[in-house]
Amino acid sequence: MATIVYPPTINFSWLFQRPQQILSRMATKNYTVYYLNKTYDANYKRGITELKENLYLVNGVGIGSIKLREIPILWISYPPNYSYVKMFKKKYVIFDSIDYPSDEFSEWRFNFEEVQKAANIIFASSRKLYNINKRVNNKTFLLPNGADFKHFNKAERIFSKRPPDLPEGKPIVGYIGALATWIDWDIVDYASLACPEYNFVYIGPNLNMKKLPKRDNIFYLGEKKYSMLPEYLQFFDICIIPFKVTSMTEGADPIKMYEYLSAGKPVVSSNLPSILRCEGIYTANGKAEFANMIKEALENYDDQKRKRLVDIARENSWEKRAEYADRIIRYYLI
Repeated sequence: MATIVYPPTINFSWLFQRPQQILSRMATKNYTVYYLNKTYDANYKRGITELKENLYLVNGVGIGSIKLREIPILWISYPPNYSYVKMFKKKYVIFDSIDYPSDEFSEWRFNFEEVQKAANIIFASSRKLYNINKRVNNKTFLLPNGADFKHFNKAERIFSKRPPDLPEGKPIVGYIGALATWIDWDIVDYASLACPEYNFVYIGPNLNMKKLPKRDNIFYLGEKKYSMLPEYLQFFDICIIPFKVTSMTEGADPIKMYEYLSAGKPVVSSNLPSILRCEGIYTANGKAEFANMIKEALENYDDQKRKRLVDIARENSWEKRAEYADRIIRYYLI
């Protein structure tokens, strides 16, 4: 088949985001995938390790350690990695455009236009990114984020013991993801005050926040292993995406939305363009409406809505995304 090389952007074991998810699926479609870690990870041996069939981790060594037998496909999601394009005389380039280069992602502007023009194919994770890339490169295709459906669907029912650090006594409003400046912390604080009958649980690493809201019903549980996330999600009653609405987040397609839906959980989100518009997903303008919709989401939730949300997630799985990417690559490149 073909060989995909993913230059160092994020370590394979960190948070398991779009690059890890979709490239793992491409390996199941008979692509040979080389995923380069950004930094050395002591949990893996130095060198090239086969993680599963056709999927190789390049850890602590450079891209030159890969022995290529065919013209590679450079799969680039971080525009400054355009420098890797120049290392190969013959190559195909896929630009996986996943974040709008502004605000917290302003450094992604560097080489953004260069990688747009160099790409044989551009995949865009949101409609906003699709539009800005399509103006430059006609081989641009909308490829939204997706769900690791089998992994998170376990949380549709209670399947294991309650984690000991989860608060008890009240319904749980839960968030899984990075604690960062793109979260609207005014919403977080206001919702906890307006909804004292709920516990608010936040799971994820603190990326860049020096100060977080503190209330009796707010619980920060820190980063958890990816394998453990369904064990927490199963006990969430409502899931939230309390993002600021900015030029950056307007180009985002939150992966957590698909993960929440896989478990059949009702979702309350800030009013972002990529949030799916369907029954069981609530979008709010402002903190007061956000708090009200948390209450409405729980009051109006039933088995029929749960099943509908799970069906939506199933149709938006990473497997479905990889199938589409594979069709595009086969038609235009190989």
